[in-house]
Amino acid sequence: MRDEPSGAALIEAARRALTEEVVPALAGRPRYVALMVANALGIALREIGEAEALADAARGPGADDGLVRAIRGGRHDADPALHAALTGQADVAARVWKASAG
Repeated sequence: MRDEPSGAALIEAARRALTEEVVPALAGRPRYVALMVANALGIALREIGEAEALADAARGPGADDGLVRAIRGGRHDADPALHAALTGQADVAARVWKASAG
C-alpha cells in the first residue's frame, strides 16, 4: 500500500511552490540559489520517473570500461545493436538532465 501523495508528488509541489511563490519575490543571489534548488528538484523528479530506465542503462553496454576501449579501437564500428543501445542510454540521460522550465 502506498501513501498518497507520493514522494514524487510532494517534491513537485515543493518545486512548484518555490518557483511560483518564492522565486518571484527574490532578487540577486537568493533568487539564483532558489532557482538552483528548483532545478535540482526537477532533476530528482526526472530521475525518479526514469528509475527503471536508468537501472537498465547502468547494466547496459556503456557500463563496461572494456567496451570503451574497444570502441576507441574501432572494434565496434558500424555495430547497429550497440549504436541503438548507446543511443537509448543517451536518451534516458537527456530526459533526466534536460533544463527545467520554471
